[in-house]
Amino acid sequence: MKNIQWFYFFLILLVSTACTDVIDLETEAGETQLVIDAWVTDESKIQTIKLSLTQPYFDRGGIVPAKGATVILFSEDSIPYPFIDLKNDGNYVWQPSVVGEKILEVGKQYALYVKYGAEEYFSISRVNRVPPIDSINYFKQKYPVAPTDLRQEGYQVDFYARDPLGQGDCYWVRAYRNDTLFDKPSQILTVYDASFSPGGSADGLMFILPIRAGASPDLYNANDKVKVELYSIPPEAFYFLQLVRTESTNGGIFATVPSNIPTNIQPLDQNNKKQVLGFFAVSAVSSIETVVDGSKAIPKPSGR
Repeated sequence: MKNIQWFYFFLILLVSTACTDVIDLETEAGETQLVIDAWVTDESKIQTIKLSLTQPYFDRGGIVPAKGATVILFSEDSIPYPFIDLKNDGNYVWQPSVVGEKILEVGKQYALYVKYGAEEYFSISRVNRVPPIDSINYFKQKYPVAPTDLRQEGYQVDFYARDPLGQGDCYWVRAYRNDTLFDKPSQILTVYDASFSPGGSADGLMFILPIRAGASPDLYNANDKVKVELYSIPPEAFYFLQLVRTESTNGGIFATVPSNIPTNIQPLDQNNKKQVLGFFAVSAVSSIETVVDGSKAIPKPSGR
Protein backbone atom coordinates (compact mmCIF):
# COMPACT_ATOMS: atom_id res chain seq x y z
CA MET A 1 0.00 0.00 0.00
CA LYS A 2 2.84 2.38 0.85
CA ASN A 3 4.40 1.77 -2.57
CA ILE A 4 1.13 2.73 -4.24
CA GLN A 5 0.92 5.92 -2.18
CA TRP A 6 4.46 6.91 -3.13
CA PHE A 7 3.67 6.20 -6.79
CA TYR A 8 0.72 8.62 -6.74
CA PHE A 9 2.78 11.20 -4.87
CA PHE A 10 5.50 11.23 -7.54
CA LEU A 11 2.89 11.20 -10.33
CA ILE A 12 1.21 14.33 -8.92
CA LEU A 13 4.60 15.98 -8.42
CA LEU A 14 5.56 15.22 -12.03
CA VAL A 15 2.31 16.63 -13.44
CA SER A 16 2.42 19.80 -11.30
CA THR A 17 5.98 20.62 -12.26
CA ALA A 18 5.37 19.89 -15.92
CA CYS A 19 2.58 22.47 -15.98
CA THR A 20 4.99 25.23 -14.97
CA ASP A 21 7.47 24.69 -17.81
CA VAL A 22 7.88 27.66 -20.15
CA ILE A 23 8.10 26.80 -23.84
CA ASP A 24 9.79 29.27 -26.18
CA LEU A 25 8.47 29.00 -29.72
CA GLU A 26 10.83 29.81 -32.54
CA THR A 27 8.72 31.22 -35.37
CA GLU A 28 9.77 32.79 -38.63
CA ALA A 29 8.84 36.44 -39.07
CA GLY A 30 6.64 36.81 -42.11
CA GLU A 31 6.99 39.50 -44.72
CA THR A 32 5.95 42.94 -43.46
CA GLN A 33 2.77 44.17 -45.13
CA LEU A 34 1.14 47.56 -45.37
CA VAL A 35 -2.25 47.86 -43.63
CA ILE A 36 -4.67 50.53 -44.90
CA ASP A 37 -7.67 51.44 -42.74
CA ALA A 38 -9.62 53.87 -44.91
CA TRP A 39 -13.24 54.55 -43.99
CA VAL A 40 -14.40 58.00 -45.13
CA THR A 41 -17.83 59.52 -44.42
CA ASP A 42 -19.92 62.39 -45.76
CA GLU A 43 -19.71 64.25 -42.43
CA SER A 44 -18.17 67.70 -42.29
CA LYS A 45 -15.36 66.83 -39.89
CA ILE A 46 -11.75 65.63 -39.92
CA GLN A 47 -11.47 62.44 -41.94
CA THR A 48 -8.65 60.01 -41.12
CA ILE A 49 -6.98 57.21 -43.09
CA LYS A 50 -4.64 55.07 -40.99
CA LEU A 51 -1.55 53.36 -42.40
CA SER A 52 0.45 50.84 -40.39
CA LEU A 53 2.73 47.84 -40.82
CA THR A 54 2.15 44.25 -39.81
CA GLN A 55 4.23 42.68 -37.03
CA PRO A 56 5.23 39.11 -36.15
CA TYR A 57 2.37 37.16 -34.54
CA PHE A 58 3.96 37.00 -31.08
CA ASP A 59 5.32 40.55 -31.09
CA ARG A 60 3.76 42.43 -28.17
CA GLY A 61 4.95 45.85 -29.32
CA GLY A 62 2.64 48.71 -30.26
CA ILE A 63 1.28 49.46 -33.72
CA VAL A 64 4.03 50.48 -36.15
CA PRO A 65 2.88 53.50 -38.24
CA ALA A 66 3.61 53.65 -41.96
CA LYS A 67 5.10 57.11 -42.43
CA GLY A 68 5.97 59.10 -45.52
CA ALA A 69 3.16 57.82 -47.73
CA THR A 70 1.16 59.73 -50.33
CA VAL A 71 -2.59 59.36 -49.73
CA ILE A 72 -5.16 60.99 -52.03
CA LEU A 73 -8.90 60.49 -52.43
CA PHE A 74 -10.27 61.28 -55.91
CA SER A 75 -13.93 61.96 -56.68
CA GLU A 76 -15.45 60.67 -59.91
CA ASP A 77 -15.20 64.33 -61.03
CA SER A 78 -11.39 64.00 -60.73
CA ILE A 79 -11.23 66.34 -57.72
CA PRO A 80 -8.29 65.37 -55.48
CA TYR A 81 -8.50 65.41 -51.69
CA PRO A 82 -4.99 64.94 -50.22
CA PHE A 83 -4.70 63.32 -46.78
CA ILE A 84 -1.66 64.53 -44.82
CA ASP A 85 0.19 62.86 -41.93
CA LEU A 86 0.33 66.02 -39.82
CA LYS A 87 1.69 64.37 -36.66
CA ASN A 88 3.98 61.88 -38.38
CA ASP A 89 2.13 59.02 -36.70
CA GLY A 90 0.60 57.17 -39.66
CA ASN A 91 -2.75 59.00 -39.35
CA TYR A 92 -3.35 60.80 -42.64
CA VAL A 93 -6.06 63.45 -42.33
CA TRP A 94 -8.22 65.75 -44.42
CA GLN A 95 -9.70 68.79 -42.66
CA PRO A 96 -12.62 70.98 -43.82
CA SER A 97 -11.38 74.44 -44.76
CA VAL A 98 -14.82 76.03 -44.14
CA VAL A 99 -17.78 75.12 -41.95
CA GLY A 100 -19.98 72.51 -43.65
CA GLU A 101 -17.37 71.40 -46.20
CA LYS A 102 -17.31 67.67 -46.86
CA ILE A 103 -15.77 65.30 -49.36
CA LEU A 104 -18.51 62.85 -50.28
CA GLU A 105 -21.81 63.03 -52.15
CA VAL A 106 -24.40 60.27 -52.18
CA GLY A 107 -24.45 58.37 -55.48
CA LYS A 108 -20.86 59.17 -56.47
CA GLN A 109 -17.84 56.89 -56.69
CA TYR A 110 -14.49 57.67 -55.11
CA ALA A 111 -11.02 56.25 -55.70
CA LEU A 112 -8.32 55.89 -53.06
CA TYR A 113 -4.68 56.20 -54.14
CA VAL A 114 -1.82 55.27 -51.79
CA LYS A 115 1.88 55.31 -52.56
CA TYR A 116 4.20 53.84 -49.94
CA GLY A 117 7.83 53.60 -50.90
CA ALA A 118 7.92 52.39 -54.49
CA GLU A 119 4.57 50.61 -54.24
CA GLU A 120 1.25 52.10 -55.42
CA TYR A 121 -2.24 50.89 -54.51
CA PHE A 122 -5.82 51.87 -55.32
CA SER A 123 -9.43 51.04 -54.52
CA ILE A 124 -12.88 52.27 -55.58
CA SER A 125 -16.03 52.64 -53.48
CA ARG A 126 -19.48 54.18 -53.94
CA VAL A 127 -21.48 56.32 -51.51
CA ASN A 128 -24.89 54.70 -51.08
CA ARG A 129 -28.02 56.24 -49.60
CA VAL A 130 -28.84 56.09 -45.90
CA PRO A 131 -32.28 56.56 -44.29
CA PRO A 132 -32.78 58.99 -41.39
CA ILE A 133 -33.08 57.60 -37.88
CA ASP A 134 -36.62 58.55 -36.90
CA SER A 135 -36.47 58.31 -33.12
CA ILE A 136 -35.15 56.64 -29.97
CA ASN A 137 -37.17 55.00 -27.18
CA TYR A 138 -36.01 53.43 -23.95
CA PHE A 139 -37.53 51.44 -21.09
CA LYS A 140 -36.45 50.10 -17.72
CA GLN A 141 -34.84 46.67 -17.93
CA LYS A 142 -33.54 44.19 -15.34
CA TYR A 143 -32.16 40.79 -16.28
CA PRO A 144 -32.70 37.84 -13.93
CA VAL A 145 -28.97 37.04 -14.17
CA ALA A 146 -26.16 39.54 -14.66
CA PRO A 147 -24.62 39.17 -18.16
CA THR A 148 -20.85 38.75 -18.26
CA ASP A 149 -19.13 42.18 -18.16
CA LEU A 150 -22.45 43.95 -18.74
CA ARG A 151 -24.98 45.77 -16.57
CA GLN A 152 -27.79 43.76 -15.05
CA GLU A 153 -30.14 46.71 -14.61
CA GLY A 154 -30.67 49.95 -16.51
CA TYR A 155 -32.40 51.28 -19.61
CA GLN A 156 -32.75 49.33 -22.85
CA VAL A 157 -32.54 51.71 -25.83
CA ASP A 158 -34.09 51.02 -29.25
CA PHE A 159 -33.75 53.15 -32.38
CA TYR A 160 -36.18 53.33 -35.29
CA ALA A 161 -35.37 53.63 -38.99
CA ARG A 162 -37.00 52.41 -42.20
CA ASP A 163 -35.15 50.88 -45.10
CA PRO A 164 -35.96 52.62 -48.44
CA LEU A 165 -37.57 50.62 -51.23
CA GLY A 166 -35.10 48.81 -53.46
CA GLN A 167 -33.23 45.66 -52.49
CA GLY A 168 -29.56 45.55 -51.58
CA ASP A 169 -29.13 48.48 -49.19
CA CYS A 170 -26.51 47.69 -46.52
CA TYR A 171 -25.78 49.47 -43.25
CA TRP A 172 -23.51 49.45 -40.22
CA VAL A 173 -25.09 50.37 -36.85
CA ARG A 174 -22.73 52.09 -34.38
CA ALA A 175 -23.80 52.92 -30.81
CA TYR A 176 -22.12 55.20 -28.26
CA ARG A 177 -22.60 55.59 -24.51
CA ASN A 178 -21.31 58.91 -23.16
CA ASP A 179 -19.35 59.47 -26.40
CA THR A 180 -17.59 56.08 -26.12
CA LEU A 181 -18.18 53.75 -29.05
CA PHE A 182 -19.21 50.17 -28.32
CA ASP A 183 -16.33 48.75 -30.33
CA LYS A 184 -15.93 45.12 -29.31
CA PRO A 185 -15.85 42.79 -32.34
CA SER A 186 -18.93 40.98 -31.02
CA GLN A 187 -20.79 44.32 -31.09
CA ILE A 188 -20.35 44.86 -34.84
CA LEU A 189 -23.90 45.07 -36.20
CA THR A 190 -24.47 44.92 -39.95
CA VAL A 191 -27.82 45.22 -41.71
CA TYR A 192 -29.00 44.08 -45.15
CA ASP A 193 -32.16 45.98 -46.13
CA ALA A 194 -34.07 45.89 -42.81
CA SER A 195 -32.80 42.49 -41.68
CA PHE A 196 -29.55 40.63 -41.08
CA SER A 197 -28.88 39.06 -44.47
CA PRO A 198 -29.96 38.87 -48.12
CA GLY A 199 -33.20 37.02 -48.71
CA GLY A 200 -34.80 38.26 -45.51
CA SER A 201 -37.81 39.73 -47.34
CA ALA A 202 -37.33 42.94 -45.39
CA ASP A 203 -36.91 45.46 -48.20
CA GLY A 204 -38.64 48.77 -47.48
CA LEU A 205 -39.63 47.81 -43.93
CA MET A 206 -38.90 49.17 -40.47
CA PHE A 207 -35.68 47.63 -39.14
CA ILE A 208 -36.51 44.41 -37.32
CA LEU A 209 -36.50 44.35 -33.51
CA PRO A 210 -33.06 42.72 -32.92
CA ILE A 211 -31.48 45.43 -35.07
CA ARG A 212 -33.41 48.26 -33.39
CA ALA A 213 -32.14 46.91 -30.06
CA GLY A 214 -28.59 47.26 -31.40
CA ALA A 215 -28.60 50.72 -29.83
CA SER A 216 -28.05 48.84 -26.55
CA PRO A 217 -25.02 46.56 -26.70
CA ASP A 218 -25.23 47.25 -22.94
CA LEU A 219 -27.83 48.94 -20.74
CA TYR A 220 -27.70 52.65 -19.96
CA ASN A 221 -28.06 54.52 -16.68
CA ALA A 222 -30.21 57.60 -16.17
CA ASN A 223 -28.46 60.72 -17.54
CA ASP A 224 -26.25 58.66 -19.84
CA LYS A 225 -25.80 60.16 -23.29
CA VAL A 226 -26.94 57.91 -26.15
CA LYS A 227 -25.80 58.29 -29.74
CA VAL A 228 -26.64 56.00 -32.64
CA GLU A 229 -25.09 56.24 -36.11
CA LEU A 230 -26.25 54.50 -39.24
CA TYR A 231 -23.61 54.13 -41.96
CA SER A 232 -24.56 53.25 -45.52
CA ILE A 233 -22.04 50.68 -46.74
CA PRO A 234 -21.41 48.91 -50.06
CA PRO A 235 -22.15 45.16 -50.10
CA GLU A 236 -18.44 44.29 -50.06
CA ALA A 237 -18.08 46.24 -46.80
CA PHE A 238 -21.08 44.35 -45.37
CA TYR A 239 -19.28 41.03 -45.93
CA PHE A 240 -15.94 42.46 -44.79
CA LEU A 241 -17.40 43.52 -41.42
CA GLN A 242 -19.03 40.12 -41.00
CA LEU A 243 -15.65 38.47 -41.53
CA VAL A 244 -14.01 40.86 -39.06
CA ARG A 245 -16.58 39.91 -36.42
CA THR A 246 -16.20 36.19 -37.15
CA GLU A 247 -12.38 36.17 -37.10
CA SER A 248 -12.15 38.41 -34.03
CA THR A 249 -14.50 36.21 -31.99
CA ASN A 250 -12.99 32.97 -33.25
CA GLY A 251 -12.07 31.00 -30.14
CA GLY A 252 -12.83 28.01 -27.95
CA ILE A 253 -12.43 24.32 -28.69
CA PHE A 254 -14.11 24.68 -32.09
CA ALA A 255 -11.97 27.61 -33.27
CA THR A 256 -10.69 27.52 -36.82
CA VAL A 257 -7.22 28.47 -38.02
CA PRO A 258 -6.93 32.30 -38.18
CA SER A 259 -6.59 33.80 -41.64
CA ASN A 260 -6.22 37.23 -43.20
CA ILE A 261 -9.47 38.88 -44.26
CA PRO A 262 -9.61 39.66 -48.00
CA THR A 263 -9.07 43.27 -48.96
CA ASN A 264 -10.57 45.43 -51.71
CA ILE A 265 -7.31 47.41 -52.12
CA GLN A 266 -5.16 46.35 -55.07
CA PRO A 267 -1.69 47.15 -56.46
CA LEU A 268 -1.82 49.73 -59.23
CA ASP A 269 0.65 47.59 -61.18
CA GLN A 270 -1.01 44.23 -61.79
CA ASN A 271 2.42 42.59 -61.96
CA ASN A 272 3.17 43.70 -58.40
CA LYS A 273 2.79 40.66 -56.15
CA LYS A 274 3.19 42.61 -52.90
CA GLN A 275 -0.31 42.71 -51.44
CA VAL A 276 -1.70 44.94 -48.69
CA LEU A 277 -4.22 44.38 -45.91
CA GLY A 278 -7.14 46.54 -44.83
CA PHE A 279 -10.20 48.01 -46.48
CA PHE A 280 -11.52 51.14 -48.19
CA ALA A 281 -15.14 52.27 -48.02
CA VAL A 282 -17.17 55.47 -48.20
CA SER A 283 -20.37 56.02 -46.25
CA ALA A 284 -23.24 58.43 -45.87
CA VAL A 285 -24.19 58.79 -42.20
CA SER A 286 -27.40 59.54 -40.34
CA SER A 287 -27.37 59.87 -36.56
CA ILE A 288 -29.45 60.68 -33.52
CA GLU A 289 -28.58 61.35 -29.89
CA THR A 290 -30.32 61.98 -26.60
CA VAL A 291 -29.85 61.79 -22.84
CA VAL A 292 -31.67 59.06 -20.92
CA ASP A 293 -34.41 60.65 -18.81
CA GLY A 294 -36.20 58.15 -16.59
CA SER A 295 -39.36 60.27 -16.55
CA LYS A 296 -39.62 59.84 -20.34
CA ALA A 297 -39.11 56.06 -20.40
CA ILE A 298 -41.88 54.08 -22.08
CA PRO A 299 -43.56 51.08 -20.39
CA LYS A 300 -41.62 47.87 -20.86
CA PRO A 301 -43.03 46.05 -23.92
CA SER A 302 -44.39 42.56 -23.33
CA GLY A 303 -41.89 39.86 -24.07
CA ARG A 304 -38.90 42.14 -23.50
